[in-house]
Amino acid sequence: MTSSDDEDGAIELISRIKSLERELDLAKEQLEQYGGKKSGKNVSNRGAFAEKRGYLFKWADRSIGWGGSKWALRFVVLESGRLRYFGSHTDTQPRYGVMLRGLGIRDDGWKTNASGAKFYVFSIFERHDDDAKTDNSLDNTVPLLRFSTPSSAEKALWIDLISSAIAYCETDGFLEDEAARGEELARRQEEEKTMAKAMPESRDETLPPLYFAPPISKPKGLTQRLPSVPSFAKRLDHEQKDKSKLKRSTSFQTRAKIRDLDKAEARSKRSYPASKPMHREAASSLLSPDAKTQNFRGFLNLGFLVLLLSNFRLLLENIRAHGFAFQLTIPSVGDILHDPWQHFPLVTAACFQLGFVTLAFGIELLLSRGHLDGYLGMLLHYTNAHTALAMPLVVVWTMIDHPAVGFLLLFHAVITWMKLLSYIHANEDYRTSRGQHDDTKRMIQDLDPLEMDMTYPDNVSLGNILYFWCAPTLTYQIVFPKYPRIRWWKVFTILSRMAAVVMVSSFLVAQVVNPTLAGLLRDLEAGKEQQILIFVKYWLKLSITSTYLWLLIFYGYFHLYLNLFAELLRFGDRVFYRDWWNSATASAFWRLWNMPVHYWLVRHVYFPCIRLKMGKAFASIVVFLLSAVMHEVLVSVPFHVIRPWSFLGMMLQMPLVALTKYLYRSNPGLPSLGNYLFWLSFCLVGQPMAVLLYAVDYQYKMRMGEADVQSEL
Repeated sequence: MTSSDDEDGAIELISRIKSLERELDLAKEQLEQYGGKKSGKNVSNRGAFAEKRGYLFKWADRSIGWGGSKWALRFVVLESGRLRYFGSHTDTQPRYGVMLRGLGIRDDGWKTNASGAKFYVFSIFERHDDDAKTDNSLDNTVPLLRFSTPSSAEKALWIDLISSAIAYCETDGFLEDEAARGEELARRQEEEKTMAKAMPESRDETLPPLYFAPPISKPKGLTQRLPSVPSFAKRLDHEQKDKSKLKRSTSFQTRAKIRDLDKAEARSKRSYPASKPMHREAASSLLSPDAKTQNFRGFLNLGFLVLLLSNFRLLLENIRAHGFAFQLTIPSVGDILHDPWQHFPLVTAACFQLGFVTLAFGIELLLSRGHLDGYLGMLLHYTNAHTALAMPLVVVWTMIDHPAVGFLLLFHAVITWMKLLSYIHANEDYRTSRGQHDDTKRMIQDLDPLEMDMTYPDNVSLGNILYFWCAPTLTYQIVFPKYPRIRWWKVFTILSRMAAVVMVSSFLVAQVVNPTLAGLLRDLEAGKEQQILIFVKYWLKLSITSTYLWLLIFYGYFHLYLNLFAELLRFGDRVFYRDWWNSATASAFWRLWNMPVHYWLVRHVYFPCIRLKMGKAFASIVVFLLSAVMHEVLVSVPFHVIRPWSFLGMMLQMPLVALTKYLYRSNPGLPSLGNYLFWLSFCLVGQPMAVLLYAVDYQYKMRMGEADVQSEL
């Protein structure tokens, strides 16, 4: 190596050292500026790096205990001035999170559970800096989040770190870091979109993985087949043959013959050796639970085909036996004017229900302005709400013969009754505790800018109560999350799907359910077999069809009908149901399948029972009892028969809840056992059996009524 080479190396090394020194100085400057000027550098830096992860018990304020604890174990993460909690450490999306700027932390002491164990509690609340609060006023503050832990030291550590993070959030450095994090998040989202478009497909001759999402369209240029490239083995064979003494002349050969010779030469021992290893790693069979990748989309397609063909065969047999029974009848204008309750019940009922809604607004308006005594106003409120339910009950029982028409009218009357009770309870709370609900509004996100500052009594308006009456929710609050605009293409899509669901459901009822029930009545009257055997035979015939109808009704109402009104009203929270089909216990099903009713029962039945010092188990019994009574009213009154079948079916859910919980806890490795029991009890046993019992009672009453009329004549 020459001296010039040494000099060049020294110069390069010195340049590298200076570059590293500049990077170090830049890092020091960024570290010094990371804090802020308000709270001091030490506190700011400490809060900026305050991070902690761990499991805590979170107070579940939106669920019923169902005989269990309302403290749910959650994975809590504190980082970057935010506090979030997940269902478990394996979840990728948080269930809820808050920015700690403007918040405070409070030590709530400790409490004991039923077994006497101590749990140390702390809560997060909205802080009001301009109002020096006393300890008594802090106790009345509604917490945003509330956690507990069995360790006193763990609670002290959480409080210390969260306090440091809150102090950091009040600095200018936090705002600068927040802006930088926003830019970094936007950059990552763009990268993820780019990567998603470039994701490779599955291997050749296999189905793509089962994703319930629209496939990403590829550019046309990427779908064209790329030209083949010779392998390394082929190039090596060509090079060796070119070096040999006897070279092949190709001047007289066509291009096709050259390709054939290339293939023949590639099939040599070097390209396809007999010793090529076929087994290269330890791997399980694809049907084993510990297999690396499992893709059963082909079996899912096979199941759909088998289901389609088997049911199509049964449908053809039904049409051959009973003919084509489905008929679409549209009432004329004369029929509607002659008997509006029978032919146009929903519009007729809506006109009457609108009067009760308007009267509720007038009563609340007088209460908000102090023109009406509180006790008298609440008496008028409850009288108006219960009359809104009692009048449709009388109308359906005395004037409407068709069970389906009566059910629809009574169903919407019950919804109005529940909405009015929620409106009464919520506004009473707003009215009696004015100025104390600003903390709760912080829990609501995606608000309309025009409604962000709305407080009581600004919400007492006719437009507000009419919006709530039409909104797909049963629980009233001053403001709701909203979408920025109406997507009309989605409205038309929902309407087309609703039309298809109504047509298919009507066809199944006319073509399958009605002939099956008629055959059941004929066999019962003939008495050729024992009644138990007859019931079992027709129950098996009706079980699959009733399951289809139940799923169609669920999809048509909870997904299409409620989403239609949500889209038209820009209603934001559209989680009308959760994944109830994965329920391993009966209690999970009742919590997940109907979120509007669940929230109403929690807030307006379960919480009042707890405030009256009732136990959680007794409060759950009260919830089930009210639900059973309302189910019986919705079924018995339209059928004009008072029978206990629906009431008993609901009350029998309580031992089913206990049984499925026992199976789930005693067999944690077999959660599917409870799911099988859920599907069997709800869809394959409960639904068709209820249809058979009410249909037999209704037909028996109708025939007895016809016999009485003929005897009088």
